[in-house]
Amino acid sequence: MCHDALQAQTVRGTVIDHGTRAPIPGAIVSITADSTIQRRTMTNEAGIFRLDSLPIGRRQLAVSAMGYEPVVVGNILVTSAKEAVLTIELSESPTELAAATVEGERPGEVRNEMALISARRFSVEETDRYAGSRGDPGRMASNFAGVQGADDSRNDIVVRGNSPMGVLWRFEGVNIPNPNHFAIPGTGGGPVTILNNKYLANSDFFTGAFPAEFGNATAGVFDLRMRNGNAEKHEFVAQFGFLGTELMAEGPLSRKHGSSYLVNYRYSTLRLFGFMGIKIGTDAIPQYQDGAFRVNFPYRKGAVAAWGIGGTSRIDIIISDQEKPDTTTLIYGDNDRDQYFRSRMGTAGITWTHSLGERTYMRATAAVSGQVVAPYHDYVYRHVEEGRYVVDSLPPLLRYTFTENKAMLYLRVDHKLGRRTGLRAGMNTEQQWNCYQDSARSLIGAIEAGEPNTLAPWRVRWDAQVSAVQLQPYV
Repeated sequence: MCHDALQAQTVRGTVIDHGTRAPIPGAIVSITADSTIQRRTMTNEAGIFRLDSLPIGRRQLAVSAMGYEPVVVGNILVTSAKEAVLTIELSESPTELAAATVEGERPGEVRNEMALISARRFSVEETDRYAGSRGDPGRMASNFAGVQGADDSRNDIVVRGNSPMGVLWRFEGVNIPNPNHFAIPGTGGGPVTILNNKYLANSDFFTGAFPAEFGNATAGVFDLRMRNGNAEKHEFVAQFGFLGTELMAEGPLSRKHGSSYLVNYRYSTLRLFGFMGIKIGTDAIPQYQDGAFRVNFPYRKGAVAAWGIGGTSRIDIIISDQEKPDTTTLIYGDNDRDQYFRSRMGTAGITWTHSLGERTYMRATAAVSGQVVAPYHDYVYRHVEEGRYVVDSLPPLLRYTFTENKAMLYLRVDHKLGRRTGLRAGMNTEQQWNCYQDSARSLIGAIEAGEPNTLAPWRVRWDAQVSAVQLQPYV
């Protein structure tokens, strides 16, 4: 009996109206496996369902309600270690027919009802199942039609021939900076993503014909959502992997009121190898860490959630500490300078969702974000003495610091006019403060004649401090 208990788990969640976000009571929820119904239940007055003691494995969930189109959710992974918590959205049916069993679903149907073409919904599982995705939404999207990845070292994507700079990242309904470690200014990707599929909910990816709420994007849009923590049970996860060692905790703050928390932290595994003295083929070890949190407080007509994500990264490619003329461990850097790269980004906000009636709801988000990229290079003057390097001096050669900060207020109202017609209106407001400083010195010398390089005077390439307000109303 103890063994059987360990091999079972709970699947629970909420069924809501796709247009008004209102709960749907009396919806029929069935779990199937191999076309056989294993368990069936009905949502309560709050639209909540619960199926206990389900055998582990991949299951299929079918949801139907009077006056709504049935929905089938496949590939639900039921594991013994963690409950499966779902949010199912049903759309009103224009014609009420007799109840029917639906055997399939429209693949990639998006969350955003304003998106009619050039959009695809992707699940958290897809970021693990696609080849080479590494749990990264950017790498996963390169498997879609019309999308091409750059190379295996970065997750930049080319959408229908457009530059990767034209990709917009949106998180919890607000625009965010490039969510990647070691982000280079003017790009939309990086080697390692700051995002983590353990706290992401099902999200949308647009390749064109963007709904009016999206602006400043010419290539594609990632509209990412964050899930709530488990409101009934405390759960803890620890994972050791090549891309990071991470810890995660989630659980209820108040079981009575349904409030919950979720916290995630990840640290570079390669850096841990460096602490233990394990060689990985280069002395330039990437160091990065990132995290995320979310606390959610639901009430009768809506919810208030505070959330945030962020990460910091650095890598030092140092040749001045070499004792012998050996560059076999210098894979990425130049042999005449020490190179230091620093980057960090973060976004935090509060989201308020409130129902204004049976057919109308509003969503307001106040958030702040920031991004800093700050590399610098030191030129290495040295000579060989008795078979060993001797450093003479380390004058600075290049330094730049690009800083971008924003304060944002996004307001949105959705109203259902009919079963197939809806109206969305809103205003996206951003106050931006940006600072760009960049100076460099060129090398002057005649190495062919045996003379050492000398450094030219500093040349200022960027020196700008700007601020701006951006207003984006839409209907």
